[in-house]
Amino acid sequence: MDPAFLSDPTSKEFKEWRVSNLSGTSMTEIHVVISTMVLSYWCWKCKTAASFHRSPAEFAGRGWSHFLFECAIFLAPMFLVLTDSYVLPTIAVLAAASVYFRWQIPDPPYRHDKWAPDPRAEEFKKSYVPGKVTAKPYLSIYRAEMMLLTCFCILAVDFNVFPLKFAKVETFGTSIMDLGVGSFVFSAGVVGVKAFLPRYVDGKPKTTSLSYRLKAGLWTAFPLLALGVARLVLTESVDYQKHVSEYGTHWNFFFTLGFLPIFVPLGLCVYSDLRVTSTVLLAAYQAMLSVTPLGDWLENADRTDLVSANREGILSFAGYLAIFLMGMSLGQEILPDARTFKERWMRLVSVLGVWATACISYLLLNFVLGVQPSRRFANAPYCFWVAGFNSAMIWLYMLIEEDVDSKLPPEMARAGRPKGYDMPAIVEAVNINSLTTFLVANLLTGSVNMLFETLLCGSVAAYSILAGYTLLFMLPALLMYRSGVRLR
Repeated sequence: MDPAFLSDPTSKEFKEWRVSNLSGTSMTEIHVVISTMVLSYWCWKCKTAASFHRSPAEFAGRGWSHFLFECAIFLAPMFLVLTDSYVLPTIAVLAAASVYFRWQIPDPPYRHDKWAPDPRAEEFKKSYVPGKVTAKPYLSIYRAEMMLLTCFCILAVDFNVFPLKFAKVETFGTSIMDLGVGSFVFSAGVVGVKAFLPRYVDGKPKTTSLSYRLKAGLWTAFPLLALGVARLVLTESVDYQKHVSEYGTHWNFFFTLGFLPIFVPLGLCVYSDLRVTSTVLLAAYQAMLSVTPLGDWLENADRTDLVSANREGILSFAGYLAIFLMGMSLGQEILPDARTFKERWMRLVSVLGVWATACISYLLLNFVLGVQPSRRFANAPYCFWVAGFNSAMIWLYMLIEEDVDSKLPPEMARAGRPKGYDMPAIVEAVNINSLTTFLVANLLTGSVNMLFETLLCGSVAAYSILAGYTLLFMLPALLMYRSGVRLR
C-alpha cells in the first residue's frame, strides 16, 4: 500500500494502520491500572457505611450530592488511569480515602458471651428461602464497572490521549481492551447461569427442559444477532474504519454474543458439568491450534471466501464459549442465596479456588509449554487469564462487602437495608440496563468519529468529548432506572 496515507491522520487507512500490529503491555501494568476499580468500590462502600452508622434515621443514599460523589469516585479515576495520567497518585488517594472512611465505621456491639449463638447468623438463617436468587451488590458493581471501562475504551482508543499499549494487540500479547472483551463475556456467564438454576415448585427443585432452554436462548440471541447485522450494514454503508484481524471482514462482537445463548444449552445437553465441559472444550480447541495447521491458517491465510474472511470471529467463538461456561460455573457457586453465614464465607474460599486453578493452568501453558495468550484466537492461556483475573476481582468485591456489612445490626444481615446503601445509583442503573448501555456507547462512538476528527483533537478537546460521551452513554440507563424501566 502506498505509504502516502501516513501523512493524513484523517484517512480511513491511517486510522486502521494506527491500531494494527500492536503488542500491548504487561499483565502487571494492566492489573495495577484496573485495581482502581476495586479501590473505587472500597472507598464508596466505606464512605456510605460510615454515613449510615453516623445517623441511620437520617441516612439518604440518593440525591445530587451522592450522584456527584459517585461520579467523582467511579468515573474520575477511570479517566485518569486509562489515559495513563497519575496512575500511582490515583491509587494512593483512593487507598488513603478508603482507609480513612473504614476507620470511621464503628464496630458492632461487643458480645459478652462468645459461645452464644450469633444473632446475625440466626437472622440470616431464618430469612433463607430455597431457590431464591437475590441481587448480589458486589456482583452488580463488578459487572457495571467492567461495562463502564469497556464503553469508555471503545471511544477513547480513537484519541491520542489513550495510550495504544492499552489497545487490542494484533495477535499475541495482553492489553486492557483485550481483557475487557473477555471480561464482558465472563461476567455475562456469571449472571447467565441463573436461567439454568433449578426452580423450586412447592419446595422441590425442578429443572427446565432442553427445548425450553433453546427457546429462551433463541429469544435472547435474536436481538443480539440483529444488532450484529445492523452494525455490519451501517459500517459498510458509511465506509467506517475497521481492524479486519480483530474478528474478520464481516464478523463483529455482537455475533459472538448472539450465538452464545444458542450453543450453551447444546453444550450442557452433552455434559452438564460446567467445569468439565469448559475445560474439555478449551483443551480440544488449544490442541487444534497447537498441533494441527489450524493455528498457522488462522494467523496467515488469505481471505478468499466467507469462512477465511471471518476466521477469527468463527474460530475464536470456541474460546469465548469456554469463557462463558467458566463464568457460568462460578455463577453456579455464588449466585443462589446462601443458607448460612458459614456457607457465605465458604464462597470466598470457593472463588479463591477458581482463581488458583485458572492461574496454575495459565502458568503451565505459558511458562512450561510456551503458549502466549491471544485475544485474536481466544486461546487457552487467554481464557484462563480472563477467568483468573475476573475471579480475583469478584473475590475482592466479596471481601469488601463481607467486611463492611459485618458492622450492620442483625436484622440487616440479609435484607432491610436503606436504598442507596448497597449500590450507587449510576452503577445500579448501568448494571440493570447493561446491553442498552453498550449499544448506546457503540452508536455514540460511531457518531463521534463521524462528527470529529478524533486524532486531530488536543488534550482538552479529547477530555471534553470523552466526558460528554461518558455522561451520554449512561443517560438512557439512568433515565430508565429512575422510571423503573428495565430492558437488558
